[in-house]
This record gives sequence, structure tokens and C-alpha cells, in this order.
Amino acid sequence: MKHDVLIVGGGFAGLSAGVALAQAGCRVRLIEQKPYLGGRARSFVDSTTGCVVDNGQHLFMNCYHDTLRFLETIGTLDRIRFQPRLTLQFLDRQGDATSLACPSLPAPWNLLAGVLASNNFTSREKLEILRLGRALHSSSRDRSCPSGQLTVDQWLARLGQSENLRRNFWDLLAIAAMNEDSRLASAAVFERVLRLALFRSPEDSRLGLATKGLSECYTQAASDFIRAHGGSVETSCDVSRFSISDGACRGVGLRDSTTLEARVVLSAIPCFPFVELLPENLARSEPFFERLLTLRPAPIISINLWFDRALTDQDFIGLRGTTIQWLFNKGRILSSPRLHASNSRFPQGGYISLVISGAHHHIARSKEDLQALALRELGELIPASREAVLLHSLILKERFATFSPTPEAESLRPLATTPVRNLYLAGDWTSTGLPATIEGAVKSGYTAAQAILEAA
Repeated sequence: MKHDVLIVGGGFAGLSAGVALAQAGCRVRLIEQKPYLGGRARSFVDSTTGCVVDNGQHLFMNCYHDTLRFLETIGTLDRIRFQPRLTLQFLDRQGDATSLACPSLPAPWNLLAGVLASNNFTSREKLEILRLGRALHSSSRDRSCPSGQLTVDQWLARLGQSENLRRNFWDLLAIAAMNEDSRLASAAVFERVLRLALFRSPEDSRLGLATKGLSECYTQAASDFIRAHGGSVETSCDVSRFSISDGACRGVGLRDSTTLEARVVLSAIPCFPFVELLPENLARSEPFFERLLTLRPAPIISINLWFDRALTDQDFIGLRGTTIQWLFNKGRILSSPRLHASNSRFPQGGYISLVISGAHHHIARSKEDLQALALRELGELIPASREAVLLHSLILKERFATFSPTPEAESLRPLATTPVRNLYLAGDWTSTGLPATIEGAVKSGYTAAQAILEAA
């Protein structure tokens, strides 16, 4: 039996598209290769500690309008806790703490006032940031701060941002948003992120953290929504190929030789496996698909550590001058970090997660080496941590976490519609104008759903 829309992939992109299409009256069948939903944004229970662990740390922003709409639709928006106002904490290798807190003023004055009051910058650096803020806020931005084919680092240098300010402030923001080194990442995309997050309204700049595991924030609720609207959601469905003939997609073939037919197929899987599922002659001969072969991955490493005591009372901290870029205090962030009381020997406050984004130079390092690096840098950043006892560690490597958002990659990212009739694309790697974030994934899901509805 044919389904109206067959969605391949059960992460944020696929589930948001499924919810939008089901809400519009389509009969949706969503299949996922793995035995669980969530893709690269999921959570699971660590068997040793009983704690909920995210596969990778994700921040939300109040400017994630599509994401907020999606979570509100499925009834889980209350699982994201937003700051009252944008506040960032930083630590350097000498253990010195600095902060940036933005008052509730109209943009961009909220950011500029926060910078002026911050102890995170020298007087010269504050002037440099003010200069960039004026350039971004200018109505003639194309002449005042063109980003073009520049990298983030080149663009910031042209806007008068000093080497020290770039390394110790802008790099932390850029790599968190882009998962790529500022010397490689696209300035055009980062400029859009800054405008979206910092130069629209003080409410949009607020950061949010999931108080539950990522999976609890959307996978079950979205599945329930699709099923309640007459659709189905299935896991452990391993797709081997897209069934394409006479220029149209007719469905997919599974590795168990089953064929699933559909009027419309929406691929919501990462770009790298997507190309492998196309007929080889199509992947190599059609420019739309061939250019996807030149996209490159960017890895992320998450180092989860459980200590016998709390190391900080902050939710998250930017780390300056170290290999590890961000620290997340998971024992404080999660409302129920431990599921099993029998594991009480792991204090709730002692659970932290450390992140290395754009981890090209570190992904091949052993887990023992990465743990030693984390403990060494923690000792420099938080001297009191030297007295803490490490009880457990769990190191997660995502080699294909995102695509690498270089200036060249922007022209390679595809639209939702493809040259193959009835085959559509969604994913944070498609042409969303954003880096590979949750918002980019959800935006792509809504965009693909709208394209399908308009073509019906």
C-alpha cells in the first residue's frame, strides 16, 4: 500500500516535517534506520551511573522560532529553560572568571551595554566590539561589513577585531554555533547567526538548556503526534536505496529486500549517507547530487565526567585558551539527571560535560588521552578540581556530527526540491542559511513540508 509521504530519518528534521505534514492532513509514514529516534540529537541512560546523557551538547536560543513552534505543537516547550537575559560566563587558564550580562534594552543596545559593563574585555576590546556592532546594525551593511567568501576570522579581522579578542571571545561563539574553526568557517553564515541572535531583540538572544534528555524533549511527543493524526513511526528500518525510475522516486528499498512505496519520499538523513543511497549513475552524473560529494564533515567530541563533588555553580562556562571550549554542568542543568536511586554513589552535582567542537585534530586521540587532557585543563581552569575524585567517564565521538560550513560549502547546500520528481530533502545540511543547528534542522523540515504541500 502506498503512503502519501514516506519520511526517511527520525531526527529533528524528519520529525518536524512529519508533524507539519500530519497536521496538514497528509498520511505520514516515518522510518528510522536505528532502533531509536533522535539521530545526532538524542539522549540515553548511562548504564554505570544511571544518568541521562546527551549524545552531544546542544544549546537552544529564543530566536529559534521554528524550533519553539515545533516544541509548542507537540507540547514539550516547557522542557527548555531559558535565561532571563543573555548571560555568558568565562574562565581562563589562570582560573580567572569573567562574565557578559546583557540588560533588557532594545537591540543592539542590550549587547553594547553588556559589553561596556563586562569585566571580560579590555577598554580597547570594548571599542572593537562597539565598532563591529555599529557595522552590523548599519542599514548599509553590504557596504560596511561584506562577508562574501571570507572566513569568520578574516571577516572579524577586517572589522577591526584584534587577535586576542578573536581567540578569546569570538572564536568561542563561532565554534559553538558553527562546529568549525573560525579560520575555516563561513563569515556569511556567522553574520546571519549574529544578526538573528544578537541584533533583533533582547528576548531573541536568551539561551536555553534542555532540562530533560534531548530525546525526552521531542522524539516520543512528535511520534505520538504523527500517530494521533493517522500516521506511523517505525524504527530499525534499514534503507538500502531510493527506488528511482523514469526520473521519479517511487519509494525505498530496505536491506531485508522489502520495498516501501510512496507517493512522495522525503529524505531527512545526513548528507553523507544520503548520497550512498542514490543510484550510482545519478549521484555521479546529476550536478545537483554530484556537488554534495564535495561537502566535508566536522566532528564533535563530548567528554562526560562524574566527580565526587560539584566543580561549579554555573550552568555552563566558556573556556578560554584551552582545547576544550565549553563546560556544561549537567548535574545542575538536568531536572532529573539520575534515574536510578541505586547509583547514589555518584553525587548529582558532580556530573559535567565538556565539549570540543570542530575536533578535526583530536578525533583520532584515544579516549584515555582525551580524559587526561580534560583533567589537566580542568585543573588549570578550576584549581579546586584537583582535589576532586573522578568516579566515571564516558567519551563520545561524533565523526560526522555536522557538515563543515566553509565559505565554499554554502553554494553546495541543496534546496528541499530535487531534480528527481517526488523526492525531497530535509536536514541541517540543506540550504537553510543557518549552520548545522537544531534550528537549521527544524527549519529544513518545515521548508520541505511546505514544498510537498505546495506541489500536491
